[in-house]
Amino acid sequence: MNEVLIFIIAFLLPMLYYRGLFQIYSNYFNKPFIRTKTGLQIHHLHHGIFLVFIAALILLFSGKNIYVVVLLGLGLGLMLDLFIPSILMKSDRKEELEVYKETLLKTVILFTLIVLFINLLSFFVR
Repeated sequence: MNEVLIFIIAFLLPMLYYRGLFQIYSNYFNKPFIRTKTGLQIHHLHHGIFLVFIAALILLFSGKNIYVVVLLGLGLGLMLDLFIPSILMKSDRKEELEVYKETLLKTVILFTLIVLFINLLSFFVR
């Protein structure tokens, strides 16, 4: 099958799934499992970022293949399904900036762990 067609299908699937689920069973979104258990504001945008990260690692270490195409399509589809809602959502800017300020160390730790992971992976893959 054509890689472009596979990408387009993978790209559309998350939007069709989540929008369809919302239309059919909107109560599912009232108390999502991960949010209820962890208290974290996790959206499918975050799942998309994770999939794009995995695709980037595969691309970095093994080159373009069908898995990269599918993961990029799914990841971008998950992220872009929340793009418009996130820019239109009302929020407290003061709170946003406070959270941004308070999470500097956690963000630096995350970036450091990712860089270390990529370096470690590079020793085993190449």
